[in-house]
Amino acid sequence: MTKTKTVGVLLALICLCFISCNKNTGEVLRKEYIEFFKNADDEEPSSVVSVPVTGGDVSFTVHSNVVFSALWQDDQSKPWASVESLEKKGDDLYTITLSVMPRGTTAYYTRRTGTLMLTAPDQQLGAFITVHQGLITPVASDFSWSKYGTSDPRKLDGTVYSLWINNDKTRGWVQSDDAAVYGKNGFLMLGDETGRGASIYSPYHEAIRNDSLAVVSFRAVAYTDIEGVRDANKLTVEIIDGGVFRDNGSTVMELEAPYANTASEKYPADFWTGSDFLLGIISSDRNPFTGNTRIRITAGDPAASGVKPNRIFIDNFYIRKIDEENGDEDLWIANGGSGKDKLLGAVTGEENQ
Repeated sequence: MTKTKTVGVLLALICLCFISCNKNTGEVLRKEYIEFFKNADDEEPSSVVSVPVTGGDVSFTVHSNVVFSALWQDDQSKPWASVESLEKKGDDLYTITLSVMPRGTTAYYTRRTGTLMLTAPDQQLGAFITVHQGLITPVASDFSWSKYGTSDPRKLDGTVYSLWINNDKTRGWVQSDDAAVYGKNGFLMLGDETGRGASIYSPYHEAIRNDSLAVVSFRAVAYTDIEGVRDANKLTVEIIDGGVFRDNGSTVMELEAPYANTASEKYPADFWTGSDFLLGIISSDRNPFTGNTRIRITAGDPAASGVKPNRIFIDNFYIRKIDEENGDEDLWIANGGSGKDKLLGAVTGEENQ
């Protein structure tokens, strides 16, 4: 084969490869397009987006030079979002608005996912947008495994940790056999009537070393006896072995647990109302997350006795990671910082006193 013929064959193969490769990567040579943008001023289109956990109407921008339709799909029997409107704003410019349900009626932020489908069937063209609400939750417990005593917080019929069954002892929540941690039916109680405090620890989650931002959430209510006498309500949250609180760069945060409204007509059904906390943690350069990073929650002083009791009920503990690169909603910012949960955990009725 001559040199000229060889060059010609190589050029033909390169052109064929170019055309084939472009067909395999999404028809990039097509003139028709549907492109989805999280924000109107974004320069690059997106295929993944997050919507607020509190729900509401959320609008996005679409650039398209074909007529298209918009449909919503998820795996719920009652869809948690719908296409509210699709409006043309200019040449090849559209605004699409989703009507989004809140993630829950309580402070539950574990991720759920749906798909926004933008399609032009006549052109065999479409864009499929993955829509997330909430965060991936690697550490989670509603303490439904705790089957001790009753679910009535007025009754001190819980079982101390040393008497738990072995399966529950190995879950990693308690480190000391003589700790004043009591299992109730569906939640825990920290502290005892002598004034001794107690601590629980989140179980190990080694993969947290790969994260940079997370939020910790839980419920906490201070004990009130049947005559209305209140315990102390000191609550200490600590980050152990890596990480700091985003608010102040510290590893310790002091909180006050609320008291249930024992005068409520709904008590004890509304025992947990307004008791949710949401705290932001971060892996800093000086104190990064490690495979041993855990959260310790302490009621009162575990070393104390003969002082005013500081019993606190704990439930619904979660650590949820925030993936900034994929556009996760930053719940710490949405909440206005660490402290009482002002999002889905906000009190909707009479404020707890």
